[in-house]
Amino acid sequence: MTPQQIVGTASRLFAIWLLITAFQAVAIGGALKAGSSDPSAVWVPYLMGGICLLAGLLCWFFPMVIAHKLVPRTKYDDVLCLPAQQALVVACVVLGLLVIAFKALAPVMSYLSVCALWIGSGQPVSTMDAARHIDGFIGFAQLAFGLFLVLKAHVVARRLLDDPQASQHGPRGE
Repeated sequence: MTPQQIVGTASRLFAIWLLITAFQAVAIGGALKAGSSDPSAVWVPYLMGGICLLAGLLCWFFPMVIAHKLVPRTKYDDVLCLPAQQALVVACVVLGLLVIAFKALAPVMSYLSVCALWIGSGQPVSTMDAARHIDGFIGFAQLAFGLFLVLKAHVVARRLLDDPQASQHGPRGE
């Protein structure tokens, strides 16, 4: 892999992170709209979600353009000695761990804590306001996505590489 290909791969992984952020922003906008008496005040999360989505699409569809802007062009034989599939597997695991650590754990723990307090006070969880349930759902969805990236890193790496031979054969060592 050349340095530009590594940066291009990182650009695609960043696009996935931007998609997660866009989903979260739209969900926050929905929660604000449900809990607000002034619907004109909730446009900011939708705008931010749209910007993240647009940036993510650009990073996904034009990773090598971004890579060549960030890293000077080199000869094709100027390669690093790191197999692409192994680098992608490591990157997917790291991204999954970051999603779990920075995006999922706080909302999940907050939701579970509020549910425990709610149940402890003798009230059913179904009587909590919708915004708390939406935050909990977002946290659990991000936790599931992070776990998917960590546990299925080889599958994600094969899909990102689009290598037809790699999809027919399992990863090395299996």
